[in-house]
Amino acid sequence: MTRRTGHIRERSTGSVEIRYTPGTDPATGKRKIATTTIRGTRKDAEKELRRLLRALDTGEHIDPTRMTVRQWLTTWLASVRQEIAPSSHRRYSISVHQHLIPALGNLPITKVGPAHIQSFYNDLTTTGRRDNQPGPLAPRTRQHIHRVLSAALSRAVEQQVIARNPADVFKRRLPKVERKEMVVLTPEQSAALLDAAHPTPLYLPVMLALATGMRRGEILALRWRNVDLDRRIVRATESLEQPKGGLRFNPPKSGRARTITLPGFAVEELRERKRTQAEQLLKLGIRQSGNTLLCARPDGQPTTPLGLSNMFFKFIRKLQDLPTVRFHDLRHTHATQLLLAGVHPRIAQERLGHSTVALTLDLYSHVTATMQEDAAAKIDAAFQGRSKPVR
Repeated sequence: MTRRTGHIRERSTGSVEIRYTPGTDPATGKRKIATTTIRGTRKDAEKELRRLLRALDTGEHIDPTRMTVRQWLTTWLASVRQEIAPSSHRRYSISVHQHLIPALGNLPITKVGPAHIQSFYNDLTTTGRRDNQPGPLAPRTRQHIHRVLSAALSRAVEQQVIARNPADVFKRRLPKVERKEMVVLTPEQSAALLDAAHPTPLYLPVMLALATGMRRGEILALRWRNVDLDRRIVRATESLEQPKGGLRFNPPKSGRARTITLPGFAVEELRERKRTQAEQLLKLGIRQSGNTLLCARPDGQPTTPLGLSNMFFKFIRKLQDLPTVRFHDLRHTHATQLLLAGVHPRIAQERLGHSTVALTLDLYSHVTATMQEDAAAKIDAAFQGRSKPVR
């Protein structure tokens, strides 16, 4: 049997192209060349190439010209498992198996057109709810289903399975989602929350959320090796996720580590935490190290994300003078207070780990209105002493 081979070349950082021969064209007798792009490292591409060649040898390889939408979506879901957080993968799977495959799964991938997608989207405006109740699917859910379908078809274009993405024409026709009003704490309420949480295990994660704007999973994954108290910085390099069946450390949501400067009070609190934690662990025969988690249980084991959220919700409901916010709202509070204090949006974006400044400004549009008023007031003050025009 002829040994099958392929070729790998790096296209750009994080993008590797695979070329291989799936066989010959029966009409011409010439070799067919298949090309696919892998998001990841060269090692990831080598693994995928071995899988493709093995599929050819075992007869499991699917000719793109005969592939259905069901087969492509299933293949795509498996390929992105290592690229996204487990929670995101679960949401993608729900969209694929409960909505996309039942509606479009039997169509050949090369034959899907905007008309098929439009008909499917029309159906979602009247049916499709998971609770089997009458009425349309929520606009946010419909938007998410579109993003999943568009991402899957974009990957099909990259891998030359289809020539163009038929979902692209719907980018400007998505249902509008009314954004809920963001609930944040004032500086005075933030201080009151810290005072109330001080004698509890919630204090350190609450303090870090308010002082840095880090996400829940990033706070719970923070290790002492990521903290430089002399330079007053922390590095968000991991995020603790809680998929079904256990805990998992993943890269941050943006995929990139980031450095955050700490305010002075947080530095002092972390110095004290490091000292007391080392003493507590030593009593259990455990030595604190750079790998030790900051917001760990007394025995050094991770605090679960759901456990932290539940603990915080029960705690803040007892504080009658404070609004009942979620733990994630502490991140929103940090961002809002930064922008209201006049911190440049670019700095806020870097601290929060957003992909763009536009995303930061869009999320916190309630703040930009106040910033506009402040800007107008400053301009007004600058012109107060101007000479009156001569008439």
